[in-house]
Amino acid sequence: MAIPETKEGLEEAGYVYDNDAVCRGCRQAIEWWITPKGKKMPMSVIEVRESLVKPVECIRRVPHWTDCPNAQDFRRPRSNP
Repeated sequence: MAIPETKEGLEEAGYVYDNDAVCRGCRQAIEWWITPKGKKMPMSVIEVRESLVKPVECIRRVPHWTDCPNAQDFRRPRSNP
């Protein structure tokens, strides 16, 4: 199941906004959301513009681990069965 990219889509899918923060790895502003299963998920907020002179067309959100250059620093090591 794909993660919705809009605030409205996230809320409709059962995600709950928690708070704004700054990533400890890359210092980018992020939002924390709580997933329908109760886990916290950092989201990057991306403004989409058609050009620099036009206002923001839309705002989409993507999991921050997809665009954080330091995401590997926060991954838990996998345990071997």
